[in-house]
Amino acid sequence: MKKNFIWIMSPITLGVAILLDAAVLGFGIFAIIKLTQVQNARVIFFAAVVALAIIVGFLYTKEVFKNGIIFHEDEFEFTGIDEKNVFSYDDISQIETYQDTAASLKKNFIDRSALMIITLKDKSIYTINIGLTTKGTLQKIRKELKKYIEPEKVTHREVKRATSAKSKDSDEKENNEES
Repeated sequence: MKKNFIWIMSPITLGVAILLDAAVLGFGIFAIIKLTQVQNARVIFFAAVVALAIIVGFLYTKEVFKNGIIFHEDEFEFTGIDEKNVFSYDDISQIETYQDTAASLKKNFIDRSALMIITLKDKSIYTINIGLTTKGTLQKIRKELKKYIEPEKVTHREVKRATSAKSKDSDEKENNEES
């Protein structure tokens, strides 16, 4: 069975995970050096806390690296979701992807928050928050979906702001004008 995996993690998240792991390992080396020099209750407690931080950091990094979408021959699976994470291509009526494109000082400038709304033929709707991701990653996901689903069933919409006071019709009008 052919599998194709698309990693959803943003470059910023990768950088933060690596930076945090490096910092925790640095504290671990410092704790070992202090334990060899001085052995009192404070140093032993500090070393124990750092050991716990190393374990938590390893688990966090492992979780960050496994988030993605696996495309099989007959279904696709979100690896970062525990329940209702597998969708058969035959059951899908429509897939809409949304991505915020507004520049903001609250968000970084490379990544934008993305959603995927999956409508099944039985009229059930699932909203998957992909989180911060690049435009390129979202395009790769849509391209892969179009291999298995009719291309007109896979649509995309860019939202100009995170919270909109305008109506959906005016957003669609702006999107159509840019196309």
